[in-house]
Amino acid sequence: MNTLNHSKLNGMFLAASASIQQQVPYLNELDGKTGDGDHGTTMHRVCQSIDSSLTNSERPVGQQLDDLGWDIMSQDGGSAGMLIGKFLMGIGAGIAAEEVNTEQLAAAFRSGLDQMVASSGAKPGDKTMLDALIPAIEALEQQARQGASIEQMFEQAVKAADEGFQATKAMVPARGRAKNMGERAVGYLDPGAASMSIMFESFNQYIAAA
Repeated sequence: MNTLNHSKLNGMFLAASASIQQQVPYLNELDGKTGDGDHGTTMHRVCQSIDSSLTNSERPVGQQLDDLGWDIMSQDGGSAGMLIGKFLMGIGAGIAAEEVNTEQLAAAFRSGLDQMVASSGAKPGDKTMLDALIPAIEALEQQARQGASIEQMFEQAVKAADEGFQATKAMVPARGRAKNMGERAVGYLDPGAASMSIMFESFNQYIAAA
């Protein structure tokens, strides 16, 4: 597969929403180790917005992702909700057509990442969702440059996301509530990175079956 149309793009995000909602207790448990234990609850609200915005939607993909991002940011979702909203808005801004090829898809995800980074101020190694998201999107870009199919792009992206997520266990947090724990947070996985890993696993499974 070398292109994704409106239906498949929506399907990717709806698949991710379903998977994340199944993992709400797990995400809350992870967050309870280093934070206030509500990351899963926040992501559940995000996913409810995804479901209501994208199910049976006929609007242009870029517009609906932009609207979805604003909707998520208007909720009381803390920093995680704001960052996910920015991410989706950035992806939407990077999609100018109703069908995207591999390079356009990678560029759209890069646009989303850039929006998130600009808003968060976090960097790799800060023990945040970026530690899974950055390597995943770099993998998408690398695969696109090499002429890979969309299936191959996400096969590599999900591996990179999981490796980034697992690496957070050894990191000292520099952002959010977890920062207050300092060295005591070493040994615990980051819940935001977990969400990103679940998201890319869902993307990969959806694309493989599409």
